[in-house]
Amino acid sequence: MATPLHTYHDGSSLYTLSAKDLVQIPVWKGNRILDTAHAATIGKAIHGNVQLLDSGYRIVEYDEEDAGGNSVRQSYLIDGQHRASVLRSHYAESLCEPDFLVTVVIKKVSDESEAIAFFNALNNCKPQMWRLEPNLILNKYIGALTLGFNTTKKIKLIRPGATHRPYLSVEKLRDSLRLVIDRLNQEDEAVTEFVERVRQWNLRSVQNGGISLVGAKKDGGILEKCIEANFMLAFDGGHKWIEECL
Repeated sequence: MATPLHTYHDGSSLYTLSAKDLVQIPVWKGNRILDTAHAATIGKAIHGNVQLLDSGYRIVEYDEEDAGGNSVRQSYLIDGQHRASVLRSHYAESLCEPDFLVTVVIKKVSDESEAIAFFNALNNCKPQMWRLEPNLILNKYIGALTLGFNTTKKIKLIRPGATHRPYLSVEKLRDSLRLVIDRLNQEDEAVTEFVERVRQWNLRSVQNGGISLVGAKKDGGILEKCIEANFMLAFDGGHKWIEECL
């Protein structure tokens, strides 16, 4: 990436990027659900002049593991997804459309909790419905769990990407929490209490050597790694601890 045009006080930096490269960047999974009507409104407002969509994009970057266990730098669009969807449709309709430069703000973060904090900072002035969108509720729980268990900078127990046990994949955690979204209380106090129950569950599981967890015999090697890391949340791929701690 080129030298930043400007670095802000929050540590994020301003860059220029090709519009065609921008639309290849995946949308962060914790983002709001795409409002197709809003994207259509943006498309109508520019009257086909997509060069008007040359700003308003924010990207987070962090290291995650690929399928081979290698650490790779990944980028996700965390703000501006509706503008980007208009651009994506524009280039999908014709591959011959000319490229142009857009400005993007890139924030390097260490884990999902920092990505969520950045997202919340960007959206703290937007009106919220009495019941948050599902992804925003999931962000609350994932952010709190990440902060609760990623207590050192050296080892991240909850991490993004194709993580291998004993570490817990953010993506798999998000999928498991989504299955019980109707039972997740969005109030901060309830989230804090849930994380404390999870912490106690993890402590008990480590102390009893995981004997209460199904599959311990066939996954003996993984179990040993989980106990050594003092982290049992990733041992059960079905994440049954979520049900037990709700």
